[in-house]
Amino acid sequence: MNKFDVVIIGGGLGGLLCGNILSREGLSVCVLEKNNKLGGCIQSFSKNKAIFNTGLNYTESLGEGEVLYQYFKYFGIMDKIKIKRLDIEHFDKISFDNDKNEYPFAQGYDNFIESLSQHFPSEKQNLKKYIKDLEEVCNIFPMYMLNGSSEKSHESKLLNIGAFDYLDSITKNPKLREILGGMNSLYAGVKDKTPLYIHALINYSFIRSAWRFVDGSSQLAARIADVINENGGKIIRSTKVTKLGGANNEIEYAELENGEKIFAKTFISNLHPYNTLKITEPTLIKKAFHNRIKSLDNTIGMFSMYIVLKNKSFPYINYNHHHFSDVNVWTTRYNKKTWPEHYMLYTPAISKSDEWADSIIALTYMDFKEVEKWTDTYIEERGSEYLDFKQRKAELLLDKIEEKFPDIRKHIHCYYTSTPLTYRDYTGTPEGSSYGVLKDFSKPLTTIITAKSRISNLFFTGQNLNMHGILGVAISSALTCSEVVGYEYLINKIIKA
Repeated sequence: MNKFDVVIIGGGLGGLLCGNILSREGLSVCVLEKNNKLGGCIQSFSKNKAIFNTGLNYTESLGEGEVLYQYFKYFGIMDKIKIKRLDIEHFDKISFDNDKNEYPFAQGYDNFIESLSQHFPSEKQNLKKYIKDLEEVCNIFPMYMLNGSSEKSHESKLLNIGAFDYLDSITKNPKLREILGGMNSLYAGVKDKTPLYIHALINYSFIRSAWRFVDGSSQLAARIADVINENGGKIIRSTKVTKLGGANNEIEYAELENGEKIFAKTFISNLHPYNTLKITEPTLIKKAFHNRIKSLDNTIGMFSMYIVLKNKSFPYINYNHHHFSDVNVWTTRYNKKTWPEHYMLYTPAISKSDEWADSIIALTYMDFKEVEKWTDTYIEERGSEYLDFKQRKAELLLDKIEEKFPDIRKHIHCYYTSTPLTYRDYTGTPEGSSYGVLKDFSKPLTTIITAKSRISNLFFTGQNLNMHGILGVAISSALTCSEVVGYEYLINKIIKA
């Protein structure tokens, strides 16, 4: 069988969720994934019996009745995943060099306000306004609020506000401004570009509740795929799509590396939009649209360190630690000489122990220019010079971490590292971008990618649309599928799940 109602290119989270939704609606669905493992950014892997996540570090709003809980309930997976709630009093801690304080992000809006007010007693009213403003921003996204409204989020004037500019307006305390932006590594914010709505959707959701997946994030991909299979959908792995062919403004087939053609009425791409256009029949693409997509900037990539710990040596930490060298949490400033100026560190949750950690994951920004000399190489084939480069970077990062976590080296059994090149090769994201297309509040209609492309039956999905993270991709997937099954119909089914 090589003809379906829907063909989905890419088995990352967005592609799998679209397959989940549309197969539940009775459509014949085929998901094509180039790698052997599903999940893209939500893959996890094991080294020396320790489990590591590749991109999904923690997630948000999974308490009963909360927004992601409702989506997962509709997807049919809420009761099939293993999760652990992070510490209520501090799911995140923000710290800076030359400051002995660790600033807590507490769960629950009132709790968050009270907790930070202990450090900034004169800012309590501003913190209340901050939470109220975030709620107002989130309200313009009907599929976030699940209120059944059909209002189009891209029509709101709130899209034209910058996150940095907003924080500058909410308080004149420079330290508090940076603390409120301290979860920056969840969206790689740029001072003069990142819109307030990106900051708001992420911070508001995590402050509501924050969670980790126990024993790795790959379970999420597996459970979503189970539903696709149960509904008669087909998932083909290790299958690279090399061409989307057709005529008359319509895709007719996806051609595979082996020359086989898969036909469908509708095509959904979970690839980066630029990579989608690269494999699309050129006669189907208007030059203006192609040039617009090609011109888009992408967010910065990450250097990741995966540390295997000695047995029962380092305690499990039920929160995430974001540390900055200076009071500047934005990615605008990047200096190879003073790298790393930031890291996010956490211990993955494991079912065998709540007391001891098996591993540590540490992430910091890395400009693709640092690794571009190896652009034409592939994983495990980059040579000794690249391995030496990663080793030097890892030791620099460990030096920085050890300032906050003394003697951490004595707990390490071994470690592994990855760069934006690794991320590029596993996820297909240009230059290993951590969050895809960089949104720009001064050019919202240019940098926001809508689900509907300029080709009649081709749609986009995934983190390159409006929002990042699991919740953002869940919403983006629902928006994509609403183009196929109807907006009001689908949102009501999610609400009533």
